[in-house]
Parts: sequence; structure tokens; C-alpha cells
Amino acid sequence: MSDSLTLAQSARIMREALRDRSYRSTPLGLEVARYIRWKRNEWGASPETIRDYEAILAKLALYFADLELTDLTPPVGTERLRECWDYYWGERSPRTRAKVRSVWIDFMEWAVRERGLAGNPARPLAAPKKRDVETETFTPSVVERIIAAQIYPADIVGVTLILHYGLRRGGVLNVQRRHFDIERRQLTVHTKGGRIYPVPIPDENVWLALGRLDLEAQWQDDHWLLYRQDTRRMRVPPDEADEVLDIGSETVGYANITRRRHDRKPTGKIVHFWWYRCLERAGLVPEGTSSGMHMHRGRHTAATELQRKHHDLRLTQLLLGHVDIRSTARYAQLDTADLADALRELHGGDV
Repeated sequence: MSDSLTLAQSARIMREALRDRSYRSTPLGLEVARYIRWKRNEWGASPETIRDYEAILAKLALYFADLELTDLTPPVGTERLRECWDYYWGERSPRTRAKVRSVWIDFMEWAVRERGLAGNPARPLAAPKKRDVETETFTPSVVERIIAAQIYPADIVGVTLILHYGLRRGGVLNVQRRHFDIERRQLTVHTKGGRIYPVPIPDENVWLALGRLDLEAQWQDDHWLLYRQDTRRMRVPPDEADEVLDIGSETVGYANITRRRHDRKPTGKIVHFWWYRCLERAGLVPEGTSSGMHMHRGRHTAATELQRKHHDLRLTQLLLGHVDIRSTARYAQLDTADLADALRELHGGDV
């Protein structure tokens, strides 16, 4: 039997080690466990942050399963991190590798402060240079087409929050009835990293759809906006059926019945497939498609349209709920047509 592992076997071992926390049986894994407890209980990290950090650090612990924390003391430790970085993330995007570097720096800073590590070996790692990436947005006509194609009120509200108000997937996933303030016409957004911020919702169609949702789904304060969907073929009265069978002297009808549950929080995967069902209704993707037109494109669209209208990056920052305005600048991507309009307004005449 060969001692080498296939890529599939390695991936399976990694998944199982993270799922059952067996990576913590290694010396580094034990330190990671201490760090995760600190990050959760004292630093106050969200479950999403803990999940992302632990996945990265578990790989580090398994790659160096035979090493102690002190074996990562710089400068030798820096070269060992570079080796692990290249093994797991060498072909990944600069953004992903920068995220790994950031997690390692935080973990090693904790190790220096609380475990006596003599120096942070992740600090010397150079931040990967991010390449220019073309940011895609939806045109106004496509935005309205997506919204107009939705029938169920929760779908109308969900796509509007993404396309007009710039909510990311985690923000939409966390929306509950109690987060809507009817008097102020405002939504309190709960998104990644425990970030909470208010967004005014002046669109009356959103509030009308929410009123319909109250009636159609008996929507309660602790219910979620998005839902778990279950479609089954069931027996129905013949006048409601899409298939009618004559069984003996009886006429029996059957139809696909969709039930939506708002009382259980949806998962990120459920929200992902929900988004593509909405696009499918609008005729933008074929049936069964689940990639190629990601939800985050709607967030870029909302930011760009607000920036195009008001030329105020601070307003766009408030819409997106960013702490750092430099993050906002990456979302508000104007083009040469916007530049031409601005120059025409500044100098007059044709540009």
C-alpha cells in the first residue's frame, strides 16, 4: 500500500478533523483551541468569524502536527508559515491569501501576548498584491425586471433589500420581522462580524409586501424574512390540480405544493439557492442554475447607483454599513460615462 494520500483523501481527512475537532489533539491544535475560546468569549467574535478562523488555523495545526508553538518562533517560523501558505493557498486568489495572513497575524499576536511566543512569525509575510478586478453591476432595467418577477412577498422584499439597499447575503439571512421599524420606515441590519446598522427604507412597496407577508404567512416577530422551502406532489381538489387521474369512479387531482417555513433560520446555502430561483423567475438564468450571477453583484449595484446619483462616498458608506470608508470605495465603481457627465457639468458643453 502506498504511503501517499490522494488529494481527495487529504480533503476528506481535513473535513473530518475540523468537524470532530480532532485537529486539537496536535500540539498546535491545542493552542488553536485556546485561541478560539479567547476569540469567542473575550474578544466577542461572531459564529461566522469563529468558523472562518478555525478552518484556517486547523489546516495550520494539521500541516505542522509534529511541531510545538515554539517551533514557529521567527525567523524559522516565518519560513515554515510560507511553506504552509504555499501548500494550501498557493493557487488561491490574493484576497484569500491576504485573509489567511490576517488570521495568522491575529493568532500569533495572541500567542506572543498570552503564550510567551518570542515574536510574531506572520508579520514578515508580505501582503499579496491584489489584482484589479472588474466589478459587475446590474443595469437599472435588470434590477426592476428581477423585482417585478417575484410574486411571494418575502421574495419581493428580499431582492429589493439586495438590489436597492445593498444588503449582503449574511444581512438578508439574518433579517427578522422585529428588525423592521414601521414608524421610522427603517430596517436594522445584522450582518457579518456582529455589525449592526440602520438603513432607511422609503420604498412603500416594501412595506406593502411586508403587510401581505403578515397575512399570507402569519409572520411573527421572531420569524425570518427568508424561509426553508419544501415542494411536494400532493393530492388536491381536481379544480386546483395540474394533473387529473380517473381512478375507478373517482377523479383525483395532484399538484406540486410549495410550503415555506419562516420560523426556522435559513442557512447560507438556502439563501444562495433562493437567490438563483429569483433570477430564474426573471428569465436571467436557466432552470437549475446556481452559479454565474452572484448575489454580491446586487450590493455593488446599490452602492454604484447611490454614488452615481449623489457623488457622496459618505452616504454610500452609511448604506453599506462599512466601518472603514476605504472599503466603500471598492464598491462604488463609476465608469467613463459618469466621468464625462461630471466633466460636462464642471466645464459645460460637450465632452
